[in-house]
Amino acid sequence: MSILNDAQLEAMRRRLADAGIEVEPQTADTAQAAPEPVATDGRLGIPERRMWKIYQLDPESDAHNFAVHLEFGDTYSIQTVVASTQRLLASSQVLGSVIEVDDDGTPRRRAEQFDGRWVVPDRVWEWGVIRAEASATASVSDDRPIAEAVAEAAATLAKTPFRLAEEPAGRIRVIAHDGGVSLILVLHHLAGDETILPPVLRVLVSDGSDDGEVDWSGGTAVDAPANPAARTDAAIAHAKSTWAGSDIRYPLSGNLPDTTPEDSWFSVMGEGPGSRILAPIPDDRVARLVAFAREVGATPNALFVVLSALTVSALTDVDDFVLLVPADNRRPEETVDRVGYSGNIIPMRFTFDRTEQTDAAVRKAVSTVYEAMEYSSVDYGTILTALRNSGGRFPVAEVMTLVKNAPLRGVALPDGAHVTCEAIFKDVVHYPLSVSFEFDEHDQVHLEVEYRTDVLDDDYAARTVRVVEDLVAALPDSAQAGLGELLAQVGANQAV
Repeated sequence: MSILNDAQLEAMRRRLADAGIEVEPQTADTAQAAPEPVATDGRLGIPERRMWKIYQLDPESDAHNFAVHLEFGDTYSIQTVVASTQRLLASSQVLGSVIEVDDDGTPRRRAEQFDGRWVVPDRVWEWGVIRAEASATASVSDDRPIAEAVAEAAATLAKTPFRLAEEPAGRIRVIAHDGGVSLILVLHHLAGDETILPPVLRVLVSDGSDDGEVDWSGGTAVDAPANPAARTDAAIAHAKSTWAGSDIRYPLSGNLPDTTPEDSWFSVMGEGPGSRILAPIPDDRVARLVAFAREVGATPNALFVVLSALTVSALTDVDDFVLLVPADNRRPEETVDRVGYSGNIIPMRFTFDRTEQTDAAVRKAVSTVYEAMEYSSVDYGTILTALRNSGGRFPVAEVMTLVKNAPLRGVALPDGAHVTCEAIFKDVVHYPLSVSFEFDEHDQVHLEVEYRTDVLDDDYAARTVRVVEDLVAALPDSAQAGLGELLAQVGANQAV
């Protein structure tokens, strides 16, 4: 399946050229014996440089914005929420800077002061560069429902591109209303992703009761890298022997790639209109899955990744394919006030034998997860550069899966306080299909299926949800059955 058509490929080549990014394979040595130390002169880390290059390709895109909407209960006032927000901003090097590029092409953060402002005294407060068309949605009149105003503001702010050379990589709006206070936080991925939220939220929910030094430690990475010292050469060898093989097919279509190796490197740039489906997973079924994970020697997180792989196999009848799994490579010293984006991509090649017993097949798939995670500390971009240099193609993958924590999971609230945090969906996605499992602050698990509506239709997405639900229900009881029998039964259920 080709995600970009010829016109889009040509447009992407022009963007690359305009951004000064090489189209031909690079010749730089990609070996790294140890992780880079945290820069003290504003230089970006490896993942941050990768995100900066992606940003340069299309600065007018909002695809790498992510946003959350917080609702504070009546124990908070807008003054206390604004005070906590200002405390957050004053102590963050990442948010208190813009990006500048040296004469040698090195991107760096440059500290710059950005002050907040009252748009409507005691009712609406803003921080960051918010353009006139977005600021207009700050209207909070008595004849307009507050939920409507907040929803419009959230959508507008989330979809407004950042100009990272002129403004900070974040924007905030705080709105007071009769039920409490609403806060909309939008960040560009260069400032981080969802994994940075716990320390950020700890400050925002503090209600002024904690005015000591800000604790920036911690994040929501579900599985830490298994081998922080993994060498790049070993990671490249693993890639070539597994997920970078030349015989891998696209899982959704079952086809071999029809693009040249050169053009395949543009497929990562694809993005399109998207939608999503949310569905809770009953607690009793989660408990049975956790027990089954112990039986097959897996963590619950690893089993959820395998569950996604089984979902793809049941949907497509393809038994040899690559899934992409994001990981947070933040080291303890790389606190979110000093280092922004630290994400990585871990490709995993799953091969299923339907003649095997289900528990044996799952154990092999779990081994695939653990083997791939051994190299999770090596930056994806570094491996891709090495593959390009050797004439390889971009990984043949269409499906992403992730296990994540809800933003407020692990964040303690003041006594009597009530806060909710909801991610804002922007209707733009990168991958044809994404399957996520989110653990919320009450240890409940929610399924989230995102899909590109220009690649897959609503029926396919709904069928994906049903396949996941059927596998969740059937997997623990099918350990001794044949894998083919399990997948055939799940597939048959969708035809009913």
